[in-house]
Amino acid sequence: MKNLFSSTLFLLVTLCAFPAWAEETDRVIVQVKDDQGNQTIESVLVEEIEDLDEADILQPDFIRSISLQESHVGSKSWGTLRIGAQRMKTMTSPIEGSVIVAIIDTGVDETHPFLKDRIVDGYDFINNDTNPRDVHFHGTHVAGIIVDTTPANVKIMPIRALDDDGKGYDSDIAKGIRFAVDNGADVINMSFAGEEYSPFLAEAIDYALSKNVPIIVSSGNESTDTENFYPASEEKIIVVSAIDQIDHIADFSNTGASIDVSAPGVNISSSVPGGQFASYSGTSMAAPFVSGIAAMFKLENPTQSVGEIEGLLKKYVDDRGAIGRDPLFGEGVVNVTGYDKNLVIDHEQVTVNKDKTAIAFVPFPEQRGVPLDAKWTITFDRPLTDGDVVDFKVFRGDKEVPITRTFNSGENEIMIAPLKPLLPHTTYRLLLFVEHGRDYEMKFVTGD
Repeated sequence: MKNLFSSTLFLLVTLCAFPAWAEETDRVIVQVKDDQGNQTIESVLVEEIEDLDEADILQPDFIRSISLQESHVGSKSWGTLRIGAQRMKTMTSPIEGSVIVAIIDTGVDETHPFLKDRIVDGYDFINNDTNPRDVHFHGTHVAGIIVDTTPANVKIMPIRALDDDGKGYDSDIAKGIRFAVDNGADVINMSFAGEEYSPFLAEAIDYALSKNVPIIVSSGNESTDTENFYPASEEKIIVVSAIDQIDHIADFSNTGASIDVSAPGVNISSSVPGGQFASYSGTSMAAPFVSGIAAMFKLENPTQSVGEIEGLLKKYVDDRGAIGRDPLFGEGVVNVTGYDKNLVIDHEQVTVNKDKTAIAFVPFPEQRGVPLDAKWTITFDRPLTDGDVVDFKVFRGDKEVPITRTFNSGENEIMIAPLKPLLPHTTYRLLLFVEHGRDYEMKFVTGD
């Protein structure tokens, strides 16, 4: 509790400076102290604040919502076939044990014939009961995609944190994440978005990652940059954009530096309440295809870390758009047709190889107190030409941080900068690769 309060002190200033937050939600997250001095965190209506004694506002309780487009009825299997899930589904079906995918959404219709044998106990944080029945349809549609993509030993944990209109507060979503982690979820799917960054929601995400539970989210359907949305702008999780049936980015899909991979999201037919099927389009549909693949990776090896799962998702892709990673497709369209667990390099061997490679780097002096909007100018001993192959990468742990590079042919300098502000008090690595030359490394730690 102390960490949450201290981490949001800056936000108190922000709220005072930008009271426009009140137009986006009618609730706030507060820290309340009772007569015995015990502190609890609650979500309350704005008009209730005056009635609370010893209450500190931590942040607005922002609202997240689903966004999709109805489309004509299509084949339920085109997305599953496109990502190569059928072969992997056959490979993983004989595996003993099970993997649970938590769907934090509008709930799931557990009576649907296509889903009823795949559901485990969940929770309804809208009505605060143990019956997360879907009276909307979105969560049931998402669940059907995962069920269609995976074998019977992948189970669905329905968590209702979005209401009948497909909207939900950060406080309920955060509770849903923690419930999922504490009750055995191995993967979490979140097919929704909102415009404001939430430290409260970010802490719940960090909690899941600390317990080795990967989170897969949709990029959003506003045809704009993910940097304007949360959790789609979160670098720590797996963000999915949507493609159509000819491998073009869907015209509605948000894109940007946070995109990790892409998956089918146009004319996707799946289950809806009442034992029916319907076709919808949206990045909400793309994310569960990836969650299904992540679940099967977990079936293959339950001890795999969040980083290893993400690495496998990015390894088995069809590169589209610009060569390598790009802001539309990320690393590419997920496709596990060629997946073979016997070809996956052992994690310990990868670690050894990384250590050996690190010895070859020429170290720059370590920097501390680096500003969050840092920029670097790299100066070379001669003017660079278009034929010189020089590359830069910045890492936080094993997560690559998107950067920009500014280079003019005939000059001896390259400027690089992160696309988004760095995290405070965090260790990073800046790597410089020079073809036919030496490779360089600089470790740095950010300040406030």
